Amino acid sequence: MGLANAAAPAPQWMRKGALFTPQMYETGERKELFADIDKAKAASRPFVFIDIGANVGLFSLLVASQAGETAKIIAVEPETENLKRLRFNVAANAGIPIRVVPIALGESAGMVVLNVGEHDRGGTYARPATAKDSADNTITKVECRTLLEVLRQEGITSIDALKIDVEGAEDRILIPFFKESEQSLWPKLLVIEDARNSWRDDLFSALAERGYTVAARTRLNVMMRRPAR
Repeated sequence: MGLANAAAPAPQWMRKGALFTPQMYETGERKELFADIDKAKAASRPFVFIDIGANVGLFSLLVASQAGETAKIIAVEPETENLKRLRFNVAANAGIPIRVVPIALGESAGMVVLNVGEHDRGGTYARPATAKDSADNTITKVECRTLLEVLRQEGITSIDALKIDVEGAEDRILIPFFKESEQSLWPKLLVIEDARNSWRDDLFSALAERGYTVAARTRLNVMMRRPAR
């Protein structure tokens, strides 16, 4: 599977590791995701994966490599350079089932300003755009939608797994989604960057109230599952 050199977005060891030794990349997350992919294959149905904060597509590519061409993968990434590399990686792998959505996600639709990390584009975060921002051509402004809007637009009716890494805005995307969406759309598996110190609301408690329990933890992420139905 081809992969662009993501010079800015990720540490060098991670980029090379994902390309040349993928079995060493995100081993805890791989275990949980691959177990669910195997279940989907056993049931002869496509695996549906939502990648929020896709960066250059490492998680999306990882899932695609295991789930195959029947999968449906939505990779959401707004940052210009990350997006360029993500699109290159998708184009370099003919038939790969990844649909790139080049926007930000948030509590409501509108425009947001991207504050791009100077040394790490993976650390980019969004803030609401102000009237003053509209006349400032030195900043990056992108479209923002809610997660539910994007899922409806893409025709998603169920989700096997959702990964989210958006530099502390995970609560502002997921909590409104769970309040507004039908339960049939709730992901079976969540892979969430543990950024609780930056959250406005307690996302983990909100998920526990909806029946999610912790399945595994890694250095960066928490994997949570819904009870089997």
